[in-house]
Amino acid sequence: MVKMGNDAEAPPVKEEIPCDHLYKVTGLSSTNLEKLAQVSEPPADFETAISMTGYGRFNVLLMLCSLPAFWSAVSVTSSVSYIFTSAQCDMQLSLLDMGTVNAITYGGMISSAMLWGYLSDTLGRRRIMALGFMGSGLIEIAAALSQNFPMLLLTRFASGFLFNGPFAVLLSYLAEVHRTELRARVILLTSLFYTVANTTLPILAWAILTRDWHFFIYGKEFVIHSWNLFLLATALVPLFTGVAFLCLPESPKFLMSRGRNDEALKIFSKIYSMNTGRPAQEFPIKRLVEEKPQELGRGLAALKGGLSQLAPLFQPPHLKWLVVICVIHVGCMFGSNTIRLWYPHLAAMIDSSAGGLCAALEPAAPSLPGDCAPLHTDMGTYLQSAVVGAGSVLTYSIGGAFINKCGKKIVVGMCGAWSAALVLALPLCGDSVAVAATVTAAMAFTALYGAALSSVTVDLFPTSLRVMAMATFLMCGRLGTIAGTVTFPALITFGCWPPFITIAAVLGVCGIACYLLPNTTLKKLE
Repeated sequence: MVKMGNDAEAPPVKEEIPCDHLYKVTGLSSTNLEKLAQVSEPPADFETAISMTGYGRFNVLLMLCSLPAFWSAVSVTSSVSYIFTSAQCDMQLSLLDMGTVNAITYGGMISSAMLWGYLSDTLGRRRIMALGFMGSGLIEIAAALSQNFPMLLLTRFASGFLFNGPFAVLLSYLAEVHRTELRARVILLTSLFYTVANTTLPILAWAILTRDWHFFIYGKEFVIHSWNLFLLATALVPLFTGVAFLCLPESPKFLMSRGRNDEALKIFSKIYSMNTGRPAQEFPIKRLVEEKPQELGRGLAALKGGLSQLAPLFQPPHLKWLVVICVIHVGCMFGSNTIRLWYPHLAAMIDSSAGGLCAALEPAAPSLPGDCAPLHTDMGTYLQSAVVGAGSVLTYSIGGAFINKCGKKIVVGMCGAWSAALVLALPLCGDSVAVAATVTAAMAFTALYGAALSSVTVDLFPTSLRVMAMATFLMCGRLGTIAGTVTFPALITFGCWPPFITIAAVLGVCGIACYLLPNTTLKKLE
């Protein structure tokens, strides 16, 4: 009896199962069985994984790489608007010629919008950004060497053709490497880089364009003027931007959408390591949700499969929102870019006349024969443009703080209404100071208008369609810019008021139309 009691109280002996027996039963080695036990935790979706990477050094470096990209966006589209006071006599440019040069860059952007969106949504973000910015920089250098009007038009078109894609990709890339609560603020705050560019570009113009520089090459057949040097200086920025983007990783969201989860997990781990300073192996997420059942093709295979993948963009429910957002952006860019691109020349005209804006526009309408006399510019002329460019700092700061509280479409609608009222007040301004102050306020609201609208567009479409949707969105905005820059000099022939009434009406109507959009505040990326 005692012996039996001792046997009952003794702990059971754990049976040791040899490894070769486990292999015979399960078909798996002990190492693979351990791995199988580790993946019992549920897979993480993109939002969970990107939240676990934190916010730190990687995000700061990304912002630093984005700064020259946004500066390039302003220089590619706006640098020629500063050279007209110097180049109009060298190339015998009329007001319509100036409007055509402003518009042709956007024409190049429109012609390549679908192509870039398709390539990026099938081949990836990083490669398109790097090669696109570098290619655009090389074409900008060719544009800086222009000796006649046709050459300037051709190179400006080519520059727009190459630049459109990488910048549309950048907006999507920024959204895809930030968590939900930071996404709208980051896109909005990176738009402050527009302000930096719009402030420093006229300062660079003042430093170069006010100099009477002429360099003759091969006799007098090839001449480099001060405005050529100005364009050359601005061309270097997109070139360096492309090199900087070679240091960035591919978008992990794009990789997940292509079924390449192993690559995406490695990038999440690297971002985690950069932000926290811990080893990449300590990243808490070990498995990602399978957004695609298998890895999609690369290279030519990805291009062939891309057509069927992009078809849903032009079908319900995405088609409705694509049409609404694009129509609104047409109106936004019709107003904001027309004023922005024509303001440097208008400022020079106002400084050269004794009256206000309407007095300066009166002699510009008829085409008078005679010798060409370039408009006089000085530091004050470009300082006004710098002030106009810096004016959006306050609205971006306020918008970044309240966009998640008030809602994106409320911010867009209010900015449209205020900018329309300010543009309508421009003909009433009596001197250059009043004009500069009014234009500064109007441009500040339209800048926030466009940035918030871009954020809504990013949220509305899934990853596989996002860059294509953004490219279409930007293409339509550039259609509005072309219409505005060409229409503006034509409307001036009817008087001072018609161009500003037209712009104000378009901005106001599009601001009201923003209330048709859905609420995307704090919406997770699909």
